[in-house]
Amino acid sequence: MIAKKTFKAALNGALQKAGFFHKGQSWFLEGKDCIVVVGLQKSDYDEKYYINWGLWLKRLGSAAFPKDNHCHIQSRLTSLFPDDVALIEEASLLDTASPEVLERLVGIVQSKLIPLCVDCSTEQQLRELLATGRFKKSLIMKNAKDALLGSS
Repeated sequence: MIAKKTFKAALNGALQKAGFFHKGQSWFLEGKDCIVVVGLQKSDYDEKYYINWGLWLKRLGSAAFPKDNHCHIQSRLTSLFPDDVALIEEASLLDTASPEVLERLVGIVQSKLIPLCVDCSTEQQLRELLATGRFKKSLIMKNAKDALLGSS
């Protein structure tokens, strides 16, 4: 069993070390063209957290601290990293998670999520990721598709 405080502190440590700013249940990384948001969503049914990811395109509007579910591109960590779904789910279910599993989740955050967030800091890099199908399981708002794919 993992305490909520321990779960949040583990994510906070990894994200803040990488330059994210923490506010509420979300972390923000400001890039040149985009703001990346990593947010926690508490399950209504279990002692479980969903780790949400969002990308706010600055040219589509200003927002100091956009909510992940208001972002122009939205996803869950499990959709971004389908090879790690079992581990992410296990670590996010606090009643049964172990410290070792939480440590492995932090490893995914450090080795996969943070580099992806950094790669999404400019529109050019984001276009390249979109072209490779990186966000095929993500929700992409029409205005974001138009802005990113309608220009070079």
